[in-house]
Amino acid sequence: MSKQDDDTPGTGHPADDGGSIFDRAKHPVKPSGEPAGGGADARTRGPELKQGRDDGSERLGTPPHQTDSTRAPATVLLAEAGERGVEVRPPHAEEIDRRAERRAERLVAFWFIVSVVGTVGFIVTNFVGDKQAEYYTPCMGGALAMAMGGIGFGIILWAKRLMPHEEAVQERHPFASPAEEIAATEETVALGYADTGLARRPLVRRTLLGAGTVLGGLLVVPLLNLTNSKPGKQLDHTRWVSGARLVTGEGNLVKLGDMAIGGIETVFPAVPVTEANGTVRYEPKVTLHDKADSATVLIRLAPGENHPRPGREDWAYAGHVAYSKICTHAGCPVSLYEAQTHHLLCPCHQSVFNVLDGCRAIFGPASRSLPQLAIDVDKDGYFIARHDYTEPVGPAFWERS
Repeated sequence: MSKQDDDTPGTGHPADDGGSIFDRAKHPVKPSGEPAGGGADARTRGPELKQGRDDGSERLGTPPHQTDSTRAPATVLLAEAGERGVEVRPPHAEEIDRRAERRAERLVAFWFIVSVVGTVGFIVTNFVGDKQAEYYTPCMGGALAMAMGGIGFGIILWAKRLMPHEEAVQERHPFASPAEEIAATEETVALGYADTGLARRPLVRRTLLGAGTVLGGLLVVPLLNLTNSKPGKQLDHTRWVSGARLVTGEGNLVKLGDMAIGGIETVFPAVPVTEANGTVRYEPKVTLHDKADSATVLIRLAPGENHPRPGREDWAYAGHVAYSKICTHAGCPVSLYEAQTHHLLCPCHQSVFNVLDGCRAIFGPASRSLPQLAIDVDKDGYFIARHDYTEPVGPAFWERS
């Protein structure tokens, strides 16, 4: 059977059988049914698509006015130098040097592989890494930068070094498109696909597909993190344990008598360290996790000023009371204390808590009292925690999540 017989309508050719737009893009035809001549390779375009100069260099032209129904949809208008402001540019090295083209392909593929490594590293660090370690956040950020930056650099280099540089002017068009214009669009899609060079460059095509597929894993990680536990559950327990000494941010243990009446101090739980002989000492070292959920304000009141709630009569010691520093509205640090009125103020949204009444919220958007930490003094005179908070710390809306 001759080649002419194979291309006749109804013989199974994708373009003749009315396949999808992608099938027609691979085998474009004109509205009349004739082959468009664009092919999958931009280098095989006929003289109706490109026009050579006398010196052999390529001359850029404007594409057909696809949305102007007065023009033939398959007509390509070539613009002379200077016409309609079209700039004639010399071809880049990858268009005339096969070795340069191969180097560019490998460079693009390298960045796509970097994106794959970054995405895998992000997922592995999220599920395997220690979230309280100092390396966790930098590793997560570096892996995310590799994942996004790798695919970004790869696409930029692909467009700059492996795709032809053309400038085109397209006029405004009506919203509805006739069938002839749809056919012209399909032809343009086919030519654009040929310009990308994906059909001729399997290395770039495969690495791009791999990078894009793996990059989708970044969308799944936050969803999996949310399904593990609701945010409020993570603050049901803090680093405060029975017997943990109170230590300042500078690493100084707080001893009875160190604070004056009306004084306030931000304290954290000291890290317990077990010696070889079995004794436990408390290392005055404040970790990042301690600052995040265990920050506490220690306030000394005058004798007889504190009015504890029922069941909490022994939670204070010698006029010293301790409350969570995390505001129950949005999690800001409650750090402003007015000794005359005994009010704690959150500087973010001006929520006010009454220290003499169990740090009850009396003004502002906060709707819940600050959780109280039961404190005591050990045999050496240092303040210690009797136990952890008995209610979740932090914003109240997390309890409804």
